[in-house]
Amino acid sequence: MLGTLTASQIDALLQSHAFGRIGYQIDGRIYIIPVTYLFDGTSILAHSREGEKIRALRNQQEVCFQIDEIADQRNWQSVLVWGLYEEISDPQERYYVLDRLIRKIYKLDVHQAADKPMELDVRPEQLLDEEVKHIVYRIRILEKSGRFQQQA
Repeated sequence: MLGTLTASQIDALLQSHAFGRIGYQIDGRIYIIPVTYLFDGTSILAHSREGEKIRALRNQQEVCFQIDEIADQRNWQSVLVWGLYEEISDPQERYYVLDRLIRKIYKLDVHQAADKPMELDVRPEQLLDEEVKHIVYRIRILEKSGRFQQQA
């Protein structure tokens, strides 16, 4: 059966993943890049170092974001998000986003390797070091869409 995901199914899928792909444009060329992210119910939150992607997003704020869960070619779910790129400049908000992001990624790693110690290797304050410019940003969601296929 091929179908459309409900709004709550879309939100649940976005909430349950930490890795997605952001699509943006530079000089008429489309780029699709993997990113780690958080979903807070209204936005996709992520970070990146200063570079070509950030320069492109500053120039063209309209972006697309995608995640999927694929068991096989007949059993999958996919979500597309369209939204606007915004940098987060408030230090407290940046710290909060980075802390949550690191903890989410670490939690996923712990499930994959149960022998890891229960402490974070990277602290948010390290990512806020001005020597290495980390950009914390959100994609303010304007529209979401999801599809699935499920066969026994």
